[in-house]
Amino acid sequence: MEGIVFFMRKNLKETVTTVDTCLVKGQFNLMASLLKRYVRDPMKGEEPLSGEERRNADKAAVPLWIFSMIWSFCASVTGPGRPQLEQFFRKKAEEHEFANFMPPEGKGDASMYEYCYDQDKCKWVEWMQTIPEYKPNPDQAFASIIVPTADTVRYTYVIDKLLLNDKHVLCVGDTGTGKTLNVMDKLNNNMSDLYVPMFMTFSARTSANQTQDFLDSKMDKRRKGVFGPPMGKKYAILIDDFNMPMREKYFAQPPIELLRQWMDHGGWYERHPPCPFRTLQDMIIVGCMGPPGGGRNPVSNRMLRHFNFLSFTDMSDESSIRIFDTILNSYLTKKFDKDVAALSLPICEATVNIYNTVRRDLLPTPAKSHYTFNLRDLARVFQGLLRADPRVVAEDRNELYGLWMHENLRVFQDRMVNNEDREW
Repeated sequence: MEGIVFFMRKNLKETVTTVDTCLVKGQFNLMASLLKRYVRDPMKGEEPLSGEERRNADKAAVPLWIFSMIWSFCASVTGPGRPQLEQFFRKKAEEHEFANFMPPEGKGDASMYEYCYDQDKCKWVEWMQTIPEYKPNPDQAFASIIVPTADTVRYTYVIDKLLLNDKHVLCVGDTGTGKTLNVMDKLNNNMSDLYVPMFMTFSARTSANQTQDFLDSKMDKRRKGVFGPPMGKKYAILIDDFNMPMREKYFAQPPIELLRQWMDHGGWYERHPPCPFRTLQDMIIVGCMGPPGGGRNPVSNRMLRHFNFLSFTDMSDESSIRIFDTILNSYLTKKFDKDVAALSLPICEATVNIYNTVRRDLLPTPAKSHYTFNLRDLARVFQGLLRADPRVVAEDRNELYGLWMHENLRVFQDRMVNNEDREW
């Protein structure tokens, strides 16, 4: 651990600055969550592990330790630094003779992030092998379609393991990386009935009183001075834009300090006399935020120590193409003939290429501060393509190319401020 932390601090950049003890605690939290299936409590009448389960536990110990290292220490690093960190990690694994337990080296530069340890099969498998094949509904609203990729599968898997072990999670990443969308889908559709989702969004003007009033209004009284969700339930609270609240005179963020008081002391004081202490039980927080800067403030380490970090990196080109090709191909297959549907993949590849070129060459400047492009702009191009009229395109497939060119011009060219950029 020490060597990896030293290497990270010296050579790499983290999405949000962390402290060593927080990363160590995060690894132990994830490791405990993964090993929970092997724990039996005789006091609850649970049967002891069978011989096969004991053997599987022995086989899984080192791979699960590696997995928890990858998704605690190594998951706090930004995307460009991950290949470099993997090379160092594999080198250390060879020096300490546990290279045989590492994930296999895949095609990508950061291949150790592409594998999950399957505790049933006792081997490393690619993330996409852990889920069934996805078939979208062509009639579903564009904004509500979530196509699973390796990125979404691995993030939701780690979030699931931590939440089921009552650990708070903080998802950090740039705009458009899918933080909020993935967490909302997880809480709404893929959690057990034990958890009741709740959603909040912070802004620069959010106050501690507003936060306290909102949460208090959702609580049931259990006994004197003790409140929580309905009996037999737990609240899973998603707080979006977690680091947006404005800092006060002494650089504290009052809504976040209120939540920290609950995490440290189990509750807060009521504001009205005689101001009794209000104990809150059975709540888990999932925070989503962008890196500090641009109106987003750094969160104090006293608060960050309560969370496991997940750094959402920019989506790879392969994942982007998979998402939009799945959506577009489903629509074209339903509305058009096979010749038109075959255009889906080339259109997706060309659009992603244009998007990457625009992001690389048309950079923001003081006079062009709005030249910031993210995956939402890419999605707008395909949202326009899903309006293609079968009566027009069926007669001339070039009309689909024309629509594609039009949508690219509206999304990218209309943001340009001068003819030089428009003709670029």
